[in-house]
Amino acid sequence: MSSVILRLTRVVVSVLAACLLLAGCGSSPGKVGTAAIVGDRAIPLTAVESRFNAVLDKESGLTEQLRQQGRMDDLARRIAGFAVREELARQAAHREELQVSEQEITERIERAGGAQAATKGTIFTARNYREVVRSQLLMTELGRRYLGRTSVTFDYTQATTRKEARAKAERMAQGPQQAAALIADDRAAGIPAESGKQVRAARNASLAVGTPLFGASPGTVLAFKGPNQRAGTWLIARVTERNANADPVPTGKVDEQTLQAFGTRLLGLTAERAGVQLSPRYGAWDPIMLSPAPEEGQKTGFRLAGHARPA
Repeated sequence: MSSVILRLTRVVVSVLAACLLLAGCGSSPGKVGTAAIVGDRAIPLTAVESRFNAVLDKESGLTEQLRQQGRMDDLARRIAGFAVREELARQAAHREELQVSEQEITERIERAGGAQAATKGTIFTARNYREVVRSQLLMTELGRRYLGRTSVTFDYTQATTRKEARAKAERMAQGPQQAAALIADDRAAGIPAESGKQVRAARNASLAVGTPLFGASPGTVLAFKGPNQRAGTWLIARVTERNANADPVPTGKVDEQTLQAFGTRLLGLTAERAGVQLSPRYGAWDPIMLSPAPEEGQKTGFRLAGHARPA
């Protein structure tokens, strides 16, 4: 009997934990019942909770699997993160006057074998898949618009630990003189560092889709583990210029997955302008990956406002 009671107690604790995570018990970013705030738009907890329950309902055995693995909160974070990116996509599309037709959405769903088949094994459901596809297509169009004509210029250096990366990012964010001094010091010490590095998005796909560099305004300092970096190596970069009207580079042969990924990276600018507040029950907002991290110390990097170089 005691073993039965113990098992029931564990199940109840797991269920209560999920309910606390989703139902709004505790603090929220701006008001009770809010999962996140993006600019002046609030994402209700009920919207995240509804999607969470719908995913558990459609995926047989998922509830028990997540309970056994202690990962209920992981699913909730993924759903909350997508809801935030969906709102960022809506705001970016409004700003850029981007639209996709209902026919395009329908055709995309049909090519995927229908909403039911396309959402199997994902955090999406057939019921909300149309809006999911709308967001994906908008991000593809955003990427298509800017991939061929966006360039960034940045100063950069490297670090080997998270603590060192944070310290260097904070120093860079103090302004051009401090950034220049840091780069000079690091170069003298034999650390790869450079001022005025210019990169075109269309000619550097790994940087375009694998880093936040193109989704940051001048003056922003970023610290992250970038693509092609050695294990444990951090890149610290201060964006000094961003040009979204450079002479266009042909992008006709670029696949839609790359265009969508680049468009999603550009949401960093929208998040920067609007601001994102995430309820602590979903962890901490990661401005590098544009998704929730379990806690502050597990963010994939840092994004600091700084001083742009005088024109």
